[in-house]
Amino acid sequence: MGITLLGGLNQGLLWAVMAIGVFITFKLLDFADLTCEGSFALGGAVAAVMIQNNGWNGITACFIALLAGAAAGLVTALLHTKLKIAPILSGIITLTALYSVTFITMGNKSSVGLINVPVFYTFITGLKSMYGILIMGVICIVAIVGACYWFFGTEIGSAIRATGANEKMCRAQGINTDNTKIIGLMLSNALIALSGALVAQSQGTTSWSLGQGAIVAGLASVIIGEVIVPSNSNFAVTLTGVVVGSIIYRIIYALVYYVGLPTEYIKLCTAILVVIALCLPTIKTFCIKTAKKADAYLCAKYPGYAAYAEKRDEKKAERKEAERVGMLAAIDSLTAQLKDCTDEKTVRKLHAKLVRTKEKYVEKYGSKALEEGEENAEETAVAATGGEDK
Repeated sequence: MGITLLGGLNQGLLWAVMAIGVFITFKLLDFADLTCEGSFALGGAVAAVMIQNNGWNGITACFIALLAGAAAGLVTALLHTKLKIAPILSGIITLTALYSVTFITMGNKSSVGLINVPVFYTFITGLKSMYGILIMGVICIVAIVGACYWFFGTEIGSAIRATGANEKMCRAQGINTDNTKIIGLMLSNALIALSGALVAQSQGTTSWSLGQGAIVAGLASVIIGEVIVPSNSNFAVTLTGVVVGSIIYRIIYALVYYVGLPTEYIKLCTAILVVIALCLPTIKTFCIKTAKKADAYLCAKYPGYAAYAEKRDEKKAERKEAERVGMLAAIDSLTAQLKDCTDEKTVRKLHAKLVRTKEKYVEKYGSKALEEGEENAEETAVAATGGEDK
């Protein structure tokens, strides 16, 4: 059992790289990209050929696989942005082409083995391979989560997130949404191909069908992560939730093998697992509603509990109001900075940040509350100057 759990943890870490890539397109960019399965297999094929046939070490081969995945994402992005093909169709076209590209990359072979060659974890000596994979998996995940957290806090990263939140508003603010989609899709598929390279090396073999089911696994990991982590969490925490979701998914997947089910039932179990993952938000909502009904019942029946609930709700309302006022203050501050700013680059960055902050406010409190809050802020500013706003 211990070995099974460790194997699931290892695979969860390696597949989490792919889940982060899926998270970028489906959640941040709001782009239904089906290139995932093709770029995943392509990454595994490129890494395997570089290692087995050309004598490269595993880490260097991973970088080449990353570039191959970025190229696959670029093709999908160009099909959508330049040829105006729908997102799903763009992904399907690239995915179909990548089956042939992967097969050609492997030298017209259905699979390539990696035996007695330097893969990404072999330079860690003195430990069993599973522990080497674990150490390298943790290092890789920490590096990727940190890099993504930094990147999506930059001007370009903020523009990508703003494009996914409201593309029309971004265009109105002067953001080139075609460029943000291209960058987002290239980054996403680069990470997915990197994950394919890592998985292929950990398994000791790769094939043209390595990516089958990758999109399902990625979405399941993202959904499980969303259930674990609240939607208003810090971005780094959200990415960590995606990683945890991938680990949970892979551990359950490993347990299915552990109980000894026939291989023909594996896909059925995987489908059931994905359905459960998709239903988790509904289950969570049901539990919240049930808890509210139970709370109302206890308040009606027990006066002592009702007094406690009243104080609890007052504190909660105070915290919510303080958070609302803080968000309005942030909007006012960004608006004031935009009025005084003259640098074009800084203006675009402030615009993207302001759009994202307003989107969060509207999501929590509604557009009417935002209008009222801005009107109150203007009245306060006029009163502070002692006359009309000049």
